[in-house]
Amino acid sequence: MLKGYNIKTGIIFSASIAALATVPRLIRFDFDNVNISFESFLFLFTNLLGNWLVHHFILQKSGTKRSILTGSIAIIAGLVFTLTFTYLYKLVATLPLGILFSREMNTQQLTGIYFFRSLLISAFTFFVVYYFKMLFALQQSKLENEYLKQESLKAELASLRQQISPHFLFNSLSNLSSLSTDTNVKQYIIKLSDVYRYVLQFQEQNEVLLEQELSFINSYIYILQSRFEEGVSFAITISEEARNGKILPLAIQLLVENAVKHNVLSYTKPLQINIYDADGYIVVENNYRPKETLERGSGIGLNNLCQRYRLFAGKEVIIEHTPHLFKVLVPLL
Repeated sequence: MLKGYNIKTGIIFSASIAALATVPRLIRFDFDNVNISFESFLFLFTNLLGNWLVHHFILQKSGTKRSILTGSIAIIAGLVFTLTFTYLYKLVATLPLGILFSREMNTQQLTGIYFFRSLLISAFTFFVVYYFKMLFALQQSKLENEYLKQESLKAELASLRQQISPHFLFNSLSNLSSLSTDTNVKQYIIKLSDVYRYVLQFQEQNEVLLEQELSFINSYIYILQSRFEEGVSFAITISEEARNGKILPLAIQLLVENAVKHNVLSYTKPLQINIYDADGYIVVENNYRPKETLERGSGIGLNNLCQRYRLFAGKEVIIEHTPHLFKVLVPLL
């Protein structure tokens, strides 16, 4: 319930300030001063801790929209709390008036001084609370940035591990194409070369035109259909407007690969993969028929795509999953 109120720090802060305010009175070690000083310590400690909780509550309610108005409201709320607590304390105990003020002061003077002291307590506590809030937010921001950097490095490392000398393979495929005389083999090698050419050209970029990604996907689809034949079918419906948009490179390929990897492919019930645009998203959906024994992934794939979009574009990938359909919506940039 009090998560985010930093109670431990609040108790240490309140006890420290209350002690600093009352310890000088303990220099004289007579019994009366000890009792009054202890009473003053409890009074100030409760006031400070109460203000600590009040200010945290108001700052949390304001969220990230903190302003001078929010600060003023918090200080006024702390002032009201302190004055209310002082009034209630008067009803049940003797306030340590002799410690802070002269006994010769009249009621009007005491009221004014109590008001000023209450305002001082509220304002001082607010600035301490605000400082801790800002410090915590800064630390959280640094941690999040560091986490995103680490995830990016992990994704890059995993991508490098998956690429088995792509330059060498691309050159070898080009040579193999010139040596082959079979038309189907030659066409397959050409499409495979197109795939590697795209990977080499755009793997280091943060965004590409959707038109380029779709051209690459067509070559990738040719390879999949050559392998699985009628076990998988594709339907691509992308508007001209969307084709001029941009997307993270290899995003669609990753989703297509994910669908083929985790679903059953058969001639009688082929895997149907649809790729289309809708409301600023590129949608990749497939009928959901998971394999009985799923391969245990390496931790990249869909999670990697989500992290890449969050890191480089500040946008979220949407995943929709029903018993019969798996759909991923990738935002256009």
